[in-house]
Amino acid sequence: MKYKKSIKGLLLLILTAILMSSAACKQTEKSIPVSNSPLTTEEKLEDFEHAYNIIKENYPFLEVNKRLHGIDWLAKKDEYVERIKNTDTDKEFIEELSNIIRELNNGHTHVVEMNHFKWYYKVYSQHKFLFNNPWFKVLNDKRVLARYNYSKQEEDNEELGYFGNTSPAFETDIILPNEVAYLKIHSMDGDRVEEDGKEIRKFYEKIKDYKKLIIDIRGNTGGSDYYWQANVISPLTKEPISVTNYLLIRGDYGNPFYRFRGIKLKPISDLDEDILKKMPEEIERDFHKYWISKRTIKPKDPIDFKGKIYLLVDYRVYSASESFAAFCKDSGFATLVGETTGGDGIGIDPLFFSLPNSGIVIRFSSMMALNGDFTINEEVKTTPHIEVNAAPIKDYRYDKAIQYVINEN
Repeated sequence: MKYKKSIKGLLLLILTAILMSSAACKQTEKSIPVSNSPLTTEEKLEDFEHAYNIIKENYPFLEVNKRLHGIDWLAKKDEYVERIKNTDTDKEFIEELSNIIRELNNGHTHVVEMNHFKWYYKVYSQHKFLFNNPWFKVLNDKRVLARYNYSKQEEDNEELGYFGNTSPAFETDIILPNEVAYLKIHSMDGDRVEEDGKEIRKFYEKIKDYKKLIIDIRGNTGGSDYYWQANVISPLTKEPISVTNYLLIRGDYGNPFYRFRGIKLKPISDLDEDILKKMPEEIERDFHKYWISKRTIKPKDPIDFKGKIYLLVDYRVYSASESFAAFCKDSGFATLVGETTGGDGIGIDPLFFSLPNSGIVIRFSSMMALNGDFTINEEVKTTPHIEVNAAPIKDYRYDKAIQYVINEN
């Protein structure tokens, strides 16, 4: 009898535990990140609605997308909803959502991929960024970590470099002895600023009496602004160089990000009327705030280079590389040779937001930067001083951009 009572008691305890566990799961199922449970259609649609509303209220390039690509993204909502409904698996949902976001046609605006998440997490989890960092808060959410199957210990166990690259981000050459020197920068790799900088400085010392220096950033899609500031401008300028840009903002989602960076926004109504008239008409209609960015780069142990500097650019120049090209043109630091760049390089890091059910992270550009002539950088990009075929060719004799510099008086 005691044995039977013990069995009954044990079964009762197990049943009670199961019921309590089930009730707890129901109460907290929205707060527990479960990436292995397939999303329901309702959850997918809720996630899409969340993304749609953030883009609608905050994304700066909706009108630019209409003009450049003929896409009225907001007006396609019903189509997008049907596309989401037609997905059967989480994988299909993520792929379809990626395709929908891709129709905004901005290189900084996309669903964060699995193989890039580690790099972003590493960058924004560094100690100097940790305190109240809104970028890190998005990435460190439990639901996000579960979706991307990421363990926090991973960041300490591997060196990721810039999207996995740990090689030097530059190479040098002498095209004509004592005449034309060449510096190729493949990426603005923020992890290699100091290491590359030491070797680049040695190269400058060797060629400081040359007549021409070619800096080639064709194909360079970006990285960190600090790379070009520390390794190009500071060593080669003999006096501080400043460039001022207007940046326009829609919506309120980005406010914590801007406060974190010490950016004080002002209402569009504070803009001088004469300045506002120079800007595209959508600024007064669709934007709420602005920020005047004044970037000053000071010389640091400058090399006494007396020659002329040329910057080779093409349509793939983007992000931090675009920032470099725009700075060079607006400041007069270098003569730009090649073709129009890719744009969207002036401002701060793109922002992150996560979706409430899936934990998917979406990155997006939040600031509309204006060039020095008040055109939209994302729309007009940076046009070179000298337009030539910018296709890079290993044999310098057939590279038209390099040949232009060699033959220019």
